[in-house]
Amino acid sequence: MEFKRVEKEDFDKVYSCIEESFPICERRTFQEAKAVLDKKEYTLFHIEENDTKVGLLGVWNLDGFCFIEHFAIYPSFRNKGLGATALTLAKTKWDKIVLEVEPNTTEIAKRRLDFYMRNGFCQNSFKYMQPSYRFGEEDVELVILSYPTLLGESEKVIKEIYKKVYGR
Repeated sequence: MEFKRVEKEDFDKVYSCIEESFPICERRTFQEAKAVLDKKEYTLFHIEENDTKVGLLGVWNLDGFCFIEHFAIYPSFRNKGLGATALTLAKTKWDKIVLEVEPNTTEIAKRRLDFYMRNGFCQNSFKYMQPSYRFGEEDVELVILSYPTLLGESEKVIKEIYKKVYGR
């Protein structure tokens, strides 16, 4: 398995997976998402297995940690262990990883949270609100997960995410 940078000409196909995999409150508009590709701290990767694109990974290289904004395995490749393999690869590339997930309020959210916990992520207990991607929309309560340990400097990490990822 490997991660290969998404080029702008491939973005249309990748964005359709983002639309399918994430609720509207957890994604940018098409134009905003495409513009983020120009930010030096951000990289959008294809997840490839045997030269086949099986998913996507959007990563922000921030001050002392990597923030995974979007991670998805394409529907036809799910439930084959590729998500766990991709996370294992990510853990070899970045020493400290932070990501957001939905609270454990639905069956799919519970399964997603359990998946990350099985793969070595820690659930941080502080309250976290994801700033809205869209003007006029409300912020969304999410849970912060971190690897390999709980966050010691949570305020610093959240400020960095708010500033660089959400422009707040």
